[in-house]
Amino acid sequence: MDLESLGNAFEDAGEGIRTLLSSSTLADGAYKHPLVRPHFQATPGGAMTVFSRAAAYIVAASLTGLLSGCAGLPTGRFDVLVGSVKSVETTTTETDREITLLTRHFMIFSPSPGPYRVESFVPVIEIQGQRRDFDFGPRLEPRGAALDVLVSYAEALAAFARKDYQGELDQATQSLGGSVQRLASIPTATAEVKQGAGVLATGVNALGRAIIDRMRKAALGKAMNEAAPGIQQIVTFVKDINSLAAVAVGVMRDDMLRKANGITPADGLARVQLNERVEAVVVESNTILARLKQINTAIDAIKPAHDEIREALVRDEGAPLEKLKALVAEAKRLQRFYSTLK
Repeated sequence: MDLESLGNAFEDAGEGIRTLLSSSTLADGAYKHPLVRPHFQATPGGAMTVFSRAAAYIVAASLTGLLSGCAGLPTGRFDVLVGSVKSVETTTTETDREITLLTRHFMIFSPSPGPYRVESFVPVIEIQGQRRDFDFGPRLEPRGAALDVLVSYAEALAAFARKDYQGELDQATQSLGGSVQRLASIPTATAEVKQGAGVLATGVNALGRAIIDRMRKAALGKAMNEAAPGIQQIVTFVKDINSLAAVAVGVMRDDMLRKANGITPADGLARVQLNERVEAVVVESNTILARLKQINTAIDAIKPAHDEIREALVRDEGAPLEKLKALVAEAKRLQRFYSTLK
């Protein structure tokens, strides 16, 4: 409902008051209205006072018009945003497992010299004659935590867009707070990504103060506008980690190939087994590199889709959301990823 319609509602209420001042009874329909009955003020004789009748008409005319005139928030697009962001997070987690498995293969090719010990198989690599730690797992953790913040934020928006949102919003807000706290506790997470996560949490914390649909729509748009820089900081951080992961995968692959070429097994079963191991390294490495590239493409589509949804709150909500469709397309590609053997 716009301000002009709201003013008309109160003008109608004023006419009702004038009618009541010249009447001794309240219309049964108005008295029975669920928004009016709590305001019924009876005298010992059972009749309503003129003031109570006027108040009843004000409540019936203005509040009923206000609540019925505001269109509900569009919930489907927020659910789609949640699903797409979750797809990026899920695929990233799966890719991290593949990176960890590749690291284990790398350790098999690069054992410490001498008899086997507990420390024989560790993720280290020789660079200019010096052995360096190559355990990339801890470097992946803050990226996963940052994506978890992004998912929790999208879930909070979707919860707030629903009609009966209070319970779900509270749950989503607590989840977002936990995700932000987890990210903040990781020493290797950058100050920028921690700040970005805090921006998202601050915007969501303000959502619960809105009551009616019109206020909720304005509050939602404000929160999304304020969260936009935080989303970009998270996107940038995730892409930076993906770039480092791609470099690490390439280094491990090349080092394993170099060492495999130094092995001279006899023809027969030993040769087949070595071929199998080397082939697995090449295919796994190429698959990981291709998937990291697709993840970057998908995560680049999140902020434009988010901003488009925000802008649609103040313009034609029936207009097609092309950037959201683009995000969905990239998320579907991640879900149906097919690796190449080339």
